[in-house]
Amino acid sequence: MFKGKSQRELLQVAKTLIQPLKPSYHKGQAGKIAVFGGCEDYTGAPFFSAHSAALVGADLSHVVCEKQAAPVIKGYSPDLMIHPYLYDLENADLRQWASPEELAKLKKVPLDEILIQKDDLDKIIENHVLPKISGLMERVDMFVVGPGFGRDALMLKTLVRVIEEIKVVNKPVILDADSLYLVSVRPELIKGYPKAVLTPNVVEFGRICSALAIDNTDDVECAMRVSKALGNVTIIKKGAHEVIVRKGSHVINELPGSLRRVGGQGDTLTGALATLLTWAEHYNSGFWEGSGKIDEDEALLLACFAACSVVRVASGKAFGKYKRAMQTSNVHEFLGEAFEELFG
Repeated sequence: MFKGKSQRELLQVAKTLIQPLKPSYHKGQAGKIAVFGGCEDYTGAPFFSAHSAALVGADLSHVVCEKQAAPVIKGYSPDLMIHPYLYDLENADLRQWASPEELAKLKKVPLDEILIQKDDLDKIIENHVLPKISGLMERVDMFVVGPGFGRDALMLKTLVRVIEEIKVVNKPVILDADSLYLVSVRPELIKGYPKAVLTPNVVEFGRICSALAIDNTDDVECAMRVSKALGNVTIIKKGAHEVIVRKGSHVINELPGSLRRVGGQGDTLTGALATLLTWAEHYNSGFWEGSGKIDEDEALLLACFAACSVVRVASGKAFGKYKRAMQTSNVHEFLGEAFEELFG
């Protein structure tokens, strides 16, 4: 379907995935997104992801974050729903469930070991974290995991369980940032899960290649090999162009973007992806009249292409206005305009 098509032609086809706005739709039917991320040190990343999803068109955007990060993220915007359900090892609340001596001992265990061993952290996660997020798992359409998660042992062990629970409810998940570190440590966590979308940058992609014993070459074939080794998950390899691969098919986004590279642009992409992929899921289910005619895998690739396009065009507009002073918050100023320009 994609062979020989220009970027403009691909965008024209991608328009068919855009969920229409109808008076009969109720709140939530255009997408319910949950971003799992955010700790004391990194509060911007989950905000940018959830905020981007909302600006591109999702009805409801949730952030599930470390308890200490919640007031900060909530202060960025009243439009997002913030859930302070996660804990890191520095959180004083843990002393209710584990002694200071036990926690101090756990802090000394190497991260790769603590991710595979059973200890008191597992009890905390099972008894005090998972019960809070179980209801959200059922309500949400699409998950983004990893933005601003950090490398705290308890946070990452929680992330492992979150991904496992997402697989149980059988819903799509976008993995970025620190969740990609988990994939490089434990590839089996996501291997063979067809609803997973990985968004590695150059460094993250190289780390995953090493874990899978794949030579890291800068070409489509390498991304194909990584996707196949992980059981045909979708890969969006970020760089000068986005290389998007799934089940032996691929598309490359070559639209111009911004010459400026600032922290947070990747998080903006995950939010746009969450919304467009939700609409692709709705399209595949025949949610509106005329939908469901494009092959499911092709619709997924097109949704990824469309999301990358929106962020690239918005970044280009932000750079055009702010030049070297451009920040990710400036990109968000132009997401709506970019979407309208591309898809009407």
